[in-house]
Amino acid sequence: MKKIRLLKILAVTLAAAGILCAGAGLLIQFAASREGYTGSVITDTAEYERPRELVVITTSMPITVRYGDTETVKVEYTSSLPLIVTEDKGMLRITQNDTFTMTLFSREAQKTGVTVTLPHRVYERISLSSSGGSVTSENLAADTLEFGTKGGDMRLYGIDERASVRTESGNVYAEFSSFSSDMTINAGAGDVSLVMPEELSVYLEFFTESGSFTSDRFDEPYNMRYGDAAVICGSAESHLRVNTTSGDLYIK
Repeated sequence: MKKIRLLKILAVTLAAAGILCAGAGLLIQFAASREGYTGSVITDTAEYERPRELVVITTSMPITVRYGDTETVKVEYTSSLPLIVTEDKGMLRITQNDTFTMTLFSREAQKTGVTVTLPHRVYERISLSSSGGSVTSENLAADTLEFGTKGGDMRLYGIDERASVRTESGNVYAEFSSFSSDMTINAGAGDVSLVMPEELSVYLEFFTESGSFTSDRFDEPYNMRYGDAAVICGSAESHLRVNTTSGDLYIK
């Protein structure tokens, strides 16, 4: 009985010590954030000459790329580690340094991300991909547009059917400026929300294992809970394929 009591007392003591340590850690982080502590977080801006191609690859940092009133490419980032930027034969390549680092919680750490502001022009290629970070594209124009994530969400504004869109589990929101050819979107477990042009002529194929499809843009309203769908809008001059495993599809 004495051993059992001693074990209970030890367990309670260890639990109390753990709670105190956790509470102390939270207090330290809260106090540090109140004082404006940024830890090893870096906030920086750099400018580069106008490339023909842009490639941005991150593991966890959100990516935002947009046009702006600038003559050079402006790269702004907040990160625990500096970005790796290389320029070679007209390609500007930006990657996240994957070296492990421990960063104390701070307000700056919550703003981690990279924003690229481009001069207005049509580029040969723009490729944006992230493992866990989100990808946001704002009305970009390129002969080749590539967007990819593993778990991060995508918000794509002003794209057309030439864009390549692929994710494993992130959600996809895309607004199309035009749609007059063929396109495939692979979304895995992510939900897909598409805003299509007002004038639309498309044949849709939706392949899913357990997702649902909802839309009022086609020749008749659809509210399908699972399975495959093939629907037509207008004269079906173009072909849109959306593939998910469990993600839902909504088109408006």
